[in-house]
Amino acid sequence: MVGVRTPYVCIPSLVSETQFSKPKFMSFQFNPIHSSSFSRIHLKTSSKSKLFTTISSSPSSVPTVTPEPELEVDSQGEKFDWYAQWYPIMLVCDLDKRVPHAKRVMGLDIVLWWDRNENTWKVFGDACPHRLAPLSEGRIDQWGRLQCVYHGWCFNGSGDCKFIPQASPDGPPVHTFKKACVAVYPSTVHHDIVWFWPNSDPQYKDIITKKQPPTIPELDDPSFIKLTGCRDIPYGYEILIENLMDPAHVTYAHYGIIRTRPPKVKADREGGCPVELSVKKLGIDGFLGDQDQYGTNKFIAPCVSYAYSSPVVDKGEGIVSSDGTEKERKIMDIGLANWQKACFVPTKSDAFVVGFRRWLKKYAGGQVDWRGKYSGALPPTPPREELMDRYWSHVVSCRSCSAAYNRFNALEVVLQVASLASIGIATATKQNVKVMVAVAVLCFAGSKWLAHFIYKNFHYHDYKHALH
Repeated sequence: MVGVRTPYVCIPSLVSETQFSKPKFMSFQFNPIHSSSFSRIHLKTSSKSKLFTTISSSPSSVPTVTPEPELEVDSQGEKFDWYAQWYPIMLVCDLDKRVPHAKRVMGLDIVLWWDRNENTWKVFGDACPHRLAPLSEGRIDQWGRLQCVYHGWCFNGSGDCKFIPQASPDGPPVHTFKKACVAVYPSTVHHDIVWFWPNSDPQYKDIITKKQPPTIPELDDPSFIKLTGCRDIPYGYEILIENLMDPAHVTYAHYGIIRTRPPKVKADREGGCPVELSVKKLGIDGFLGDQDQYGTNKFIAPCVSYAYSSPVVDKGEGIVSSDGTEKERKIMDIGLANWQKACFVPTKSDAFVVGFRRWLKKYAGGQVDWRGKYSGALPPTPPREELMDRYWSHVVSCRSCSAAYNRFNALEVVLQVASLASIGIATATKQNVKVMVAVAVLCFAGSKWLAHFIYKNFHYHDYKHALH
């Protein structure tokens, strides 16, 4: 496999579910700065394995790795506009065309729904103009319109109100008034992901003709097979981006889960070694970097980290660490402007993290522009079982996992019924008692094992570094 290039792309999005679809996470999931989402996609050809993963600062006196100044693009006072970008919302394969989907992106409550009249996904503001009820709680009616759950107002794909049940047919056509319309956000499907532009001003209606979402060539290459996945993670955008730009942590944080290339000289059990990273070009749209043994990297602000690297074999058991929430809390305590004073980053393996923080400071004022939707206070850290939950953060939003989850649960019930039925048959017939009891015991044991398997794989599986 030496010499094989592996595209690795991280597409985190500032996305979270709303309280209507995920009540379990009201304590932290809906705070806009405290919930990020990313997608992971394995790309494979028939002969090669390839990995693709989709969806803060005054200088200190300690030595740090910084982008090479001679290659840096002069900003000339440019400022990154967080609301003039395309944001990924959801993988198309995990969306149900029969129902509207609630999401929160950049602090905006939106509803994603399939307009069968125009054969496309639409993104609206998640509030009916009548009494601000969430349209995501409604339904798609027999004419393919989005219907509000509260009073039945109906809207077409352009956001126009087409029907108000309470309006008299002999009265004025109040449904045609401008105030009866819903906010419509530009949206498109790109790389089998629904993207949206977080500004509903009519001047951006055709923004797709002027600016398109980031393009990853391999995703349009038919020789690749895409295996997709998506998970909501309860910590901030900055921490998630740093984590995804830091290949040196993999051998430690994911020890025994993700297989890495063995070093020439193994200094410790995990096999950590120097990683030569460098940022070659930094500008308002992101930066380019070299990864030495890992290949090359490209950060396309704000949501894509794209790299070519040697193949890494994922054993299939993903993990979310609770370390991210604690890191975020410590950084918030010292202040975003003091990140580089608080963190000691003396090696070249930290180059991308330093480059990202430098980009964030230079072009975005050191933090995401939430436009008043976030106060800056972090919610309490939830229990570990909620923090590392798999069901609400992934399974409910993934078609394949939710289908498997339902099948396993059905099988568990079948085994339990079979166990009871075997005992009943043995008691009633008095024949083959030992055999029927043995069957009952096996079915019961099987159901217990399956229940543990379901919980471990679909709900919660702890990972203690000290014990691995």
